[in-house]
Amino acid sequence: MRSFMHRSRWLFEPALALIFFVLWALEVVGRHQIGPGALRSTVPFWAALLALSIAIGISRLLPIVAMAAGAAVLVGQLFFPTAIFDEPLVYLGYAIVILVVASAVHGRMRVVVLVFAVGVGVSIAGLLSWWLGIGRGDPSARAMFFTLCAAAATVAWLSGTLIGVWGRKRADELELALATRKLRAAESELSVAAERERIAQDVHDIMAHSLSVILAQADGARLLADERPAAVVPSLATIASTARSSLTEVRVLIETLLGTPHGPTHPGLGDLDELVKRLSASGLSVSVEHFGEIGEFTAAQQLAIYRIVQEGLTNTLKHAGPGASARLALDGRDDGIALSLASRPADDRKPAAAVNEAGRGLIGMRERARLAGGWLDAGPDDDVPGGYLVTAYIPAVELEGVTA
Repeated sequence: MRSFMHRSRWLFEPALALIFFVLWALEVVGRHQIGPGALRSTVPFWAALLALSIAIGISRLLPIVAMAAGAAVLVGQLFFPTAIFDEPLVYLGYAIVILVVASAVHGRMRVVVLVFAVGVGVSIAGLLSWWLGIGRGDPSARAMFFTLCAAAATVAWLSGTLIGVWGRKRADELELALATRKLRAAESELSVAAERERIAQDVHDIMAHSLSVILAQADGARLLADERPAAVVPSLATIASTARSSLTEVRVLIETLLGTPHGPTHPGLGDLDELVKRLSASGLSVSVEHFGEIGEFTAAQQLAIYRIVQEGLTNTLKHAGPGASARLALDGRDDGIALSLASRPADDRKPAAAVNEAGRGLIGMRERARLAGGWLDAGPDDDVPGGYLVTAYIPAVELEGVTA
């Protein structure tokens, strides 16, 4: 209903003009009949009434044309006195024109409309004083009449201006409310997309790590099955342990989405030794070096560090080939922790498989470091042929003003 009224708003002034013309035509038709011998005296009157009605009808769509039509009527009545409205209330049509035009324009045009309104008021007062003899012989009464007409026109202009200001303010508020709703919807969609991306990244980190370990152990068990059957059992145990750990992490991730009474438990700095141990059992030689004291980090920052190390070691296992080695250095400082992960293929003469720089793994590592308040850089190690180097820095909690 409101939408229909908004679309049909432009019909209001034309309908009002039609009603205005019909009502006054019925009122004065007996005094201004169109017939043989009376055309010269009646046609100017009906033309003036029709022109004033047209000015009302187009006052919002064509305000300048409406003012021109209204002024033309007054000028025409000055040259053709029979066109003057002998019923003074007909001139209230000018109040409608002034009010609507004043509400439709803005800026400097309001001054033009004010001049038009005052001019119309004074002109109507002059025509009626001359034609009907209002205030004749009483200068003070005539002056009062002129003042009242000009004041009435000014009041119409002021009312229209206030209506226009209120209407534009209301339209701006509605537009702002609509923009706010769209912005909130966009923010909601962005949050959903970001959450989906986070879930996808977590699933990628968990599954890529576990499947890489399982694949390495399965290949090793297959190659040693005939020569060293006893080595198959530890490999199968590692496969089972890795799969079980991955299932646990995926369950924790799902519980995070569903919500748990006691809150989910994410891997952190204390789980790095277990991670290194699991990958070492998969055939990757990993050495870990600690420097300094590791400060306080939030659970999200610890998870970011864990995932960065997990992804870096998994990439080494996946791309550097069998017998590859990795060196992880954790440098604890007062203001944060710096970590470096250098990988080296088993055969320096044979380059390691190329790492996809645009892949989800590296992008996820950089994004995790950024969200934790730090940075990450990854690329080939210039000092080691076929090597790869990952360096990152995560600031401590105190620098971010975060409470653990």
